[in-house]
Amino acid sequence: MAIKFARANGEICEYKNAQYLPAFFLIPEEILKRCGKEIYNLPRTKRELLYDKKAIAMVESDLFRLVIIDAFAYMVWPFMRPQVKREIYSGYEPSWILAHNPDYWIRTMVDLELLPTVEAWIQNAPLDEHFGFVDILEVHTILETVVPATMERYNFDRVLQITDEYRCFEDFDTRYSLQKSEFKREWYHKRTKKPMISLESFKEDYAEQNDGAEWDIADPTVEIELYVTDQVQVEQFIKTLNEKDIQILEMRMLGLTLEEIANKLGYKTHTGVLKRIRKIGRYYEKFAGVDYGFSEKKII
Repeated sequence: MAIKFARANGEICEYKNAQYLPAFFLIPEEILKRCGKEIYNLPRTKRELLYDKKAIAMVESDLFRLVIIDAFAYMVWPFMRPQVKREIYSGYEPSWILAHNPDYWIRTMVDLELLPTVEAWIQNAPLDEHFGFVDILEVHTILETVVPATMERYNFDRVLQITDEYRCFEDFDTRYSLQKSEFKREWYHKRTKKPMISLESFKEDYAEQNDGAEWDIADPTVEIELYVTDQVQVEQFIKTLNEKDIQILEMRMLGLTLEEIANKLGYKTHTGVLKRIRKIGRYYEKFAGVDYGFSEKKII
């Protein structure tokens, strides 16, 4: 049910975002302080929120709705995705999207009678009662019940299970993370596994689709053997590197500049990264028995 009131010009309009007012009072002070002075200083009495023009304008603003979305996502995430950092995911990742939909969590709170609807709040709360801040530990206790109940109600657990099984590049934030690195490594490892097909079957299909013409190439096994040998050699070489060297190579392959890599890995200047790449290159030359030009500093 929408809350309506009369504007200064007499027009009867919907009070936008008013449905989130009871939920707003559930946000702990520690979190609200990070949301800016405008939101933190929003009046906490029903009279001001219903009759003060500045307070009404703030509640109807995009900023107020954004604070509700972000604050609830921040609060529910530890109970929704324990031991997984929210920052590694992008806005396309399903669990990130679900966490940033406060209506799911608020609906469960209302149904469990842990939070009133805005209609009940307007009807029952004293006009001049000041609503203080709820202790963050009390909020955690509430969410320990609310988050699992919501996830069961909407089958979120199954959604997250499928998400984990079928990850894609868009799930991850553009910034570097170990989880993203591990996903890329596993992804490309799977992509290099080519399905086996029958050569005779392929020839028969080719002839059928090309008016009986025969398919023929000059001994394809030579190129395949070279490719497989190179792949195995590279994989064996990577296993000899430490984690930081692997991170450097992966970020370089993603197109990051030496300066960007230096900043992410804590090098004082990009020169240290450059020296490290050349050292890895010389090591690979020795490992593979091939001169690629690292010793002469021809390439980085």
